[in-house]
Amino acid sequence: MATGAQVYDLPKRGEDLRWYALHTRSHCEAKVADYLRALNIEVFLPDYASRRQWNDRVKVIRLPLFPGYLFSRFERRLPNEALDAPGLAHIVGFADRPAAIPEQEIESVYRLVNSGLNVLGGPMLKKGNRVRVVSGPLKGIEGRLEKIKSQYRLVISVELLCRSISAEVAPEWVEVLF
Repeated sequence: MATGAQVYDLPKRGEDLRWYALHTRSHCEAKVADYLRALNIEVFLPDYASRRQWNDRVKVIRLPLFPGYLFSRFERRLPNEALDAPGLAHIVGFADRPAAIPEQEIESVYRLVNSGLNVLGGPMLKKGNRVRVVSGPLKGIEGRLEKIKSQYRLVISVELLCRSISAEVAPEWVEVLF
């Protein structure tokens, strides 16, 4: 992924072109996007800046806003040569038919990414969700989401001896369990 801020320019709407979500293998979003762009297929891969701490330094890297997914605009079928993109798993859909994403939803994501605001990707969290901490000092702990404390912090409850304890963790450290 690029290390600098990216600015996206969504071209004008085509008559029969619609947006679709493409599911990729893990960490292959940029590879698939580059492959499709080389075929002159319109692609939108929204990302955000994330600070990562290593022992000796802090680095800002770009991460996909929707890990494992990118968006592409095409007529009801993706060209055959595009289906062979390395890292492409499938086009998201139902009953073996691609599901189009409304133009307004893509436009909203586009505007948010280009707003200059601090955006952060994370799971869709709701009070009562069972969650697992996947990063940070509490990695591996499972619990129930109790409440969202602020925009970037949440509190999870971990049941222990029929009592609850809670800890604040960053939303990007949490995955929802089903």
